[in-house]
Amino acid sequence: MKAHKWVQKVNGFTLIEVLVAIGVAAILMGIAVPQFYAVLPGIRLSSAARQVATDLQLARMRAISQRTPQGLTFDSATTYRFTIGADTRDLSQLYPGTTVAVAPADPTFNTVGAANVTTITLNNNGLPPRTVTVNAAGKIFTQ
Repeated sequence: MKAHKWVQKVNGFTLIEVLVAIGVAAILMGIAVPQFYAVLPGIRLSSAARQVATDLQLARMRAISQRTPQGLTFDSATTYRFTIGADTRDLSQLYPGTTVAVAPADPTFNTVGAANVTTITLNNNGLPPRTVTVNAAGKIFTQ
C-alpha cells in the first residue's frame, strides 16, 4: 500500500514578508524624494522653454496658414498671449518659479514665416537660464 503525503499549498505572502517589503520601499522613497525635489526646478525650466518654443511654432504656423502676422506678446515676467484671440499662457502657474525676459522685442512672424530676431530667456530659482531664440528666417532654437 502507498502512503499518501498531505502537502499544504501556500498561496500569498506572510505578514513578515509584507512588512519587510514595505520597509524597504519606505527607505528607498526616503532617499529618492529629496533628490527629486532638488531636480524639479530644472525640469520645470526645461519644460517651460519647450512650451514657449512650441507656442512660437504655433504662431508661425498660424501666420503662414492665415496669411496674417502672428506672434507672442509678453505681458509680464510670467505671462504671454497670442496675437489673435484671447489665448494666454501663465508660466508661473504651469511651471512655478519660472520667469521670462524678452529682448529686444516680442517675436512676430509675417505671412511667409519670417520673424524679427528675438531672444527669450527663462529663469527658475537661480539655475542656469534657458534661452529660446527666433532668427530672421523664423527658425526657433532652444538652448
